[in-house]
Amino acid sequence: MKSLLTRPFSNSNASAPDRLHPAAMFGLFLWGLALTLVFIKAILEPGDHTVVDSYLLGADRWLDSVKLYSGPGGFIYTPTFALLFVPFTYLSPLAADLLWRLLVIGLYLWGSVRLIKHYYGHSQRSLLNWLGVYSLVAVPIAFSGFRNGQMNVFLIAVMLLIACQIIERKWTSAALLLALTMSLKPTFAVFFLLVTSLFKPLWFRVPPLLLGFLALPILFGGLDYGMAQYHNFVEMADSAMDRGMFTPKWASLFNISIQLTGYTVPEFHQTVAKLLLAVLTWIACAYAVIRHGTKNGLLYLLSLAVCYHLMFNPRSVNTDYILLGTMIGFWFTAAIHHWQDKKLAWQTGLIAAGVLFALDISRALVPDSSSWVNPTMALLFTILILSQLKNKRVLTP
Repeated sequence: MKSLLTRPFSNSNASAPDRLHPAAMFGLFLWGLALTLVFIKAILEPGDHTVVDSYLLGADRWLDSVKLYSGPGGFIYTPTFALLFVPFTYLSPLAADLLWRLLVIGLYLWGSVRLIKHYYGHSQRSLLNWLGVYSLVAVPIAFSGFRNGQMNVFLIAVMLLIACQIIERKWTSAALLLALTMSLKPTFAVFFLLVTSLFKPLWFRVPPLLLGFLALPILFGGLDYGMAQYHNFVEMADSAMDRGMFTPKWASLFNISIQLTGYTVPEFHQTVAKLLLAVLTWIACAYAVIRHGTKNGLLYLLSLAVCYHLMFNPRSVNTDYILLGTMIGFWFTAAIHHWQDKKLAWQTGLIAAGVLFALDISRALVPDSSSWVNPTMALLFTILILSQLKNKRVLTP
């Protein structure tokens, strides 16, 4: 950290040559290392540390026209997800596993590069400098998601790409991505509702597209089978949420008290708190967009949406915190590369370290616990982001 701040990066106002910082070079190297390790793991230990088997399970059940869901475990996504994952069933399990992982990692890299370019893409070298430092934080935290092929890698990548489409005023493509992702993973609702409600051009584009994607299982599976799977999905989701609320293993905010004290926050109190904080989150995001413009406002919106999603989704797990790591990476990089702010760099860096070593810290401080550190880091990051909003911190004029 000290070398990053004492040996500053070049920027658009600097007279020094535009060169690649050693730390940025190491960050870029991490992408290749992560991809190599993921492929070695998949080839040497097929079927280990992967969730693609559950995706294939849903697609196979769709092809067999049987019930997609068997409780709060196994396949837990929408009927649309099962249908759209069918092409992967025609590959060998290993090929499907590798291809899916390659797709989500590539999409994540593409989304990261595209959004960074909007904030600091003055030249290829400056872009690589920003991407390299961002990768120092984002890639280590994302690695478990890369390794497992988790849907949340796809989720955050799409969020970054949608932000880019909105900045570029490509409303139809933004609406298409919003509708598609919402039809696949309902926990996308936080970002979906914030963006759709705050940008008027999306108001009339998103609903028909969403209905179209949700109708696909009925069109391809028939009315009776399609509707039955949606009914089963709602039952499964309700069961999964109940299980998440009252068992201690999940990495959500209300589970902190269960893991540390054994006290369970009543469901009514959880619901009231979630609704109140949802309103306050919307107000903060609306203020950021209106006060600081679309480009700066979206950085705040992405950060607050991620924090709310992780803290209040009863089914959050440690590996889901790739979402948080991504946004910490952006703020860490901006602190070093744009503002030269040592205090903010240390704050974001320490939160990132907390996320990266959350499982070890949890178990070291509270034996037999596993998931209370990450929601604590999300809460600290939320407070940090709100303080930056209060101080009118922006990346672009």
